[in-house]
Amino acid sequence: MTKKIVICDDHTLFLNGVSEILKKRSNTFEITLFSDVESCKIYIQHHFEQIDVFICDLNINSFDGFDLLVELKSQLQNIKIIILSAYYEDFLIQKAKKNRIHAFLKKETTVDELILVINRELNAPFYTNKIKNADKNRYTAIDGTFVNKYRLSKQEIKIIKFIIEGKKSAEISEKLFISKLTVDTHRKNINKKLEVSNSSSLIKFANENNLFN
Repeated sequence: MTKKIVICDDHTLFLNGVSEILKKRSNTFEITLFSDVESCKIYIQHHFEQIDVFICDLNINSFDGFDLLVELKSQLQNIKIIILSAYYEDFLIQKAKKNRIHAFLKKETTVDELILVINRELNAPFYTNKIKNADKNRYTAIDGTFVNKYRLSKQEIKIIKFIIEGKKSAEISEKLFISKLTVDTHRKNINKKLEVSNSSSLIKFANENNLFN
């Protein structure tokens, strides 16, 4: 029986590579690819009844993958959702689980494991291949070079760490004994300085630029 899969990822080489490997491993996979969010949204909104599996990244051209899933919530109710991401922080995995996403996998996942997850029952328990607490103490000290380059204040550095740990503005305000409005203002300034748009893109920036050592 044919299994219809939609994959959305802005890294074209990765996107095409995954598609080719899956097709070689099984002739039952019918795969549709998208490298931009808008085209993907339109397709799913019009064809959701024929889709079995939706695989997406968490950061697609600076668009938050979670926001995409929220926008398509009604169409995705009977579709298996798999997040395939290079960023593997605990709070992202917990957020995925809370939002009833079926699986959260790192991009280094083997083809065998990905196929295993694709073929699992729709009502199977949440699946992740993360080793618990492996990254618990990953973010410790911020690189001083970036502090100077991006003119980050001590308060902004603290807030960046809390954001990467998955804390929301209300939680950060309690930790730092400042108002939520002040935290939100700091977050806007951080986004402007680092040229990021959301928590996912901040994590991407931190990883790609070795922001923490």
